[in-house]
Amino acid sequence: MIGYLALAPAPSSPWDSTLKGLGWIEGKNVAVQRSFAEGNVDRLPALAADLVRRQVDIIFTHGPDATVAAAVATKTIPIVFFGTAYPVEQGLVDSLARPGRNVTGVAWHSAFVKQIEFVKEIAPRAKRVAHFILPTAMRTLDGKLFAGTRRQIESTAKAAGIEMQAFQVVNKEDFDEAFKAIIAWRAQALILYATPPTVVARKKIVDFANANRFPTVGDWRGFPDAGGLLSYGPVTAEMIVQSVRQVDRILRGARPADLPVELPTRYELVINQLTAASIGIKVPQSLLARADEVLQQ
Repeated sequence: MIGYLALAPAPSSPWDSTLKGLGWIEGKNVAVQRSFAEGNVDRLPALAADLVRRQVDIIFTHGPDATVAAAVATKTIPIVFFGTAYPVEQGLVDSLARPGRNVTGVAWHSAFVKQIEFVKEIAPRAKRVAHFILPTAMRTLDGKLFAGTRRQIESTAKAAGIEMQAFQVVNKEDFDEAFKAIIAWRAQALILYATPPTVVARKKIVDFANANRFPTVGDWRGFPDAGGLLSYGPVTAEMIVQSVRQVDRILRGARPADLPVELPTRYELVINQLTAASIGIKVPQSLLARADEVLQQ
């Protein structure tokens, strides 16, 4: 049995079809126990403990909070993660090349410098840029918080003449207060990093940004698909395929300790031209020419 642990179901995920393509047919030769926390981080530890009690053969986790919850719940059941950015720093693996424990997976790697560069290209006058942080996504196995790349992001932005301010969100209910604080701070643009809360609330976020004529630059194409302006980041569908292949290897006898943590293999630039027009942004032709996809509707 496979346990699937996440804050919420992944949108448009190839997880099921990839599993089937590898020969694992749900209800025939494999069972899947899906445990979703309905966007509430606090529910994950209990859901992870329940999967352990059910004695699943492997746990697939989507996102850093789910991965840490599963790793706290068991040191023996294999865990394969998708979308955890700092597996070494959070104590999940010994190293990317040699995980050494019961955890492996495909790590999220956001090219945060590129998001700052794109803000400069599409909104050269923007000097105050907001972004969301999810503190629990940086939680280590011993309950401490790892700073992640926040300081690097903000120092890189400062060198580019941009002041960045982080606004904390943990659960979906936190966004309304964050929006008020962003308005009060007089932000001029919004950088979106794909975390479980921002993925779940992506439509709400881009509607807020567009209503206030903030250009949005994300690291996941789900943001422009939902009406955001632009994204540059890993091709998540391919990353999920990578992670399901690791699940397959473990079900066939491989040990997670011996399977290197993989990184994204391809990045894509997606621009929503309809949104650009609606908020008064003229996207440079040079940027449109570099885009992997330009959304016109």
